[in-house]
This record gives sequence, C-alpha cells and structure tokens, in this order.
Amino acid sequence: MRLQGKRALVTGAARGIGLGIAKRFLEEGGKVVLLDRSGDELGAAMKELREFGDRVAMEVCDLRDLRQLEETAIRAFDRFGGIDIVANNAGIAFRESFLNISADHWDAVFDINVRAVFRLGQLAARRMAEQGTGGAIVNMSSKNGLAASGELAHYNASKAAVILLTESMAVELAPLGIRVNAVAPGFVDTPLDRQLREQSNLPAYSEYTPMKRGATIEEVANVFLFLASDEASYVTGSTVKVDGGHLANGSEL
Repeated sequence: MRLQGKRALVTGAARGIGLGIAKRFLEEGGKVVLLDRSGDELGAAMKELREFGDRVAMEVCDLRDLRQLEETAIRAFDRFGGIDIVANNAGIAFRESFLNISADHWDAVFDINVRAVFRLGQLAARRMAEQGTGGAIVNMSSKNGLAASGELAHYNASKAAVILLTESMAVELAPLGIRVNAVAPGFVDTPLDRQLREQSNLPAYSEYTPMKRGATIEEVANVFLFLASDEASYVTGSTVKVDGGHLANGSEL
C-alpha cells in the first residue's frame, strides 16, 4: 500500500483522468477528497467508489470562483484531518483558431488550468508546512505545454505555464519537504479529448506516435500515483511525459 493513511485531494475528479487518479490513490490505501464542479457527476463517482467506504469524500466547487475555491480547500483539508497530496488535475480546453479566441475563453482556460493550480497549490503547501510533515503536489500539464499544436493557443500557453509554475514551486518548497511535479500526457481517451477530437474530426492518436495508440486513463493515473508516493522521494521539479514517445519523434511532427 503505497499511500497507506495519506490524505489526498484530487480536482476534476468526477470523471476521466481525475476519477482514475482518485481510484488508484484509494486502491493504494489513501484517503481521498474528490473535487469537481458537477455535483451530479461527483455523486455518480462516489457510487463507483463506494467499496472504499469512508476513505472517500466529495466537494462541489467551481475553481473559477476564488472565494469558493479557498473555502472548499479548507473543508477538503480538514475532512481527514490534514493534507498530504494534491493532484491538480482539473482543466478545460476549447479548440478554435487563434484569430477567433475570445477574451472570455482565454480567461476561462487560464483561470482553471493555471490560476486554480497556483492558488490550490499555495493553500495546500501552507497547510503542509504547518503540519511539518511535507507532502506532494502533482500538477496536470500536457505534451501541448512542451510543443504547440494548432487551434489550441490558450490551452498550449496554459499548460506551458503549469510546467514553469511547477518548477518554481518545487525550488521554493523543497526545504519544507514538499515535492512538486507535473505530468504531461499526450493522447488519452477521456471525455474532454473525445469532445475536442469530434469538433475537428481528429483521430484518437497521431500517426507519428511511435506506440501507435493513445494512453489509457489508468496509465496516466499510475504516473500520478508514483509521483505522489514515497517511491518518488527524490523527484521534484520534473515533468513526466506520458505520450507514447510522441514528442521524442519530434522531427516527424
């Protein structure tokens, strides 16, 4: 049990990768608060995870609302008497040309993909510092934060920001025993990914992905698990690609 007794918060946890992360944390003995903006979807997720009993709880929160985020974070940290792990997974994207990106869409992407990661990470780090027991924060980036693609300028920029934010947090928080890392998936079969692909009639993965398939949710969740666990005790400030070798094949892009 790699997370036995560890207390975790997972954002965007009602479905997709977030739910996959929460499940892996619970399977490894963790106590997990699921956070999402959809109460109905969270309720369905709780039913799916009912085998884990009172080790799983939920909080409904719109991460664009800073006051709501801050109040919810306090409740989430208190739910199991403290916080050891935060998985900043929640994110949104819009597939649209650069010339047609509205200020509202730009702000929405950065509010959730970057500002919420910063603020929740900051609040968690403060609590971890008060506890004096260290902790782990794992932020969701993307291969698009390392190499851009068309019709996703706001998403690309937000995920690049997460990588440098992660490195900055890692440098400052290491003396407190708090590790901060990021995960950069490539093509993954998730509800958001399917929605974006359907909008532009795109395939499930690129022909230039050496492994010739997309990742499963479980494969991404396993990387979050590793980075959150003590097995990664000397890993901080890193961004782990989970892209089937896609970016390594950059000359073919």
